Amino acid sequence: MNVEIVEDYQALSATVAQRVIDTVTRKPDALICIAGGDTPLGVFDVLVRASEEGNVDFSRAAFVGLDEWLGLGKADKGSCREMVWGHFFSRLTLRDEQICFFDGLTTDPEQECRRVDRFIAGHGSIDIIVLGIGMNGHIGFNEPGAAQDTECHVVDLDEVTQSVSVKYFGQARDVKQGISLGMKTILAAKSVVVMASGEKKAAIVAQTLRSDIDASIPATLLKAHPQVQMLVDKGAAAQL
Repeated sequence: MNVEIVEDYQALSATVAQRVIDTVTRKPDALICIAGGDTPLGVFDVLVRASEEGNVDFSRAAFVGLDEWLGLGKADKGSCREMVWGHFFSRLTLRDEQICFFDGLTTDPEQECRRVDRFIAGHGSIDIIVLGIGMNGHIGFNEPGAAQDTECHVVDLDEVTQSVSVKYFGQARDVKQGISLGMKTILAAKSVVVMASGEKKAAIVAQTLRSDIDASIPATLLKAHPQVQMLVDKGAAAQL
């Protein structure tokens, strides 16, 4: 796993966004996956600005969501769909068919998983996936103990993930399950970028980099990928 340390969050966002821009420049019909949550918000801003300035063209690209809280929809504050739509998709000129995102309000989660699997398969594989890293090392909603051979699947959320969820929702929500791309799908992506910012992520970044591949720290499973890069700012690199 290659590691690159940049000065701050602004530089981190710009560097990650450039990876996405480079991918679309090489392959205009690329399939892109960018995580929800707080970490990629700066990336979204840079990509929107690049689009507005004509430095990247997303008209032929496609986007697939990484994960979603089961029971939450686009109208729910803090849902992955609400965050990615509000900060990214709604600020671009995209057609409905360019976007495939998990429906957290589905009454048939397994069928929803297969729908997203089919969308990805229709594009061959994900060309670039931008991931955050959870406090417990989770990737998407692939929690400690995650299997490496799963495609899209329903996940029982770890207690750590449930406890930090309040920062997104602004109030306590009863979220016990999520729906997520699995590690098999993530590892099949042509390029994987993991980004981490701030001293709060320093411990899990150091643990991931110093550990062997171990499902108890799902981020270490990415070490099996030939094209994975971890990009961190100085805060997240504080324990390296």
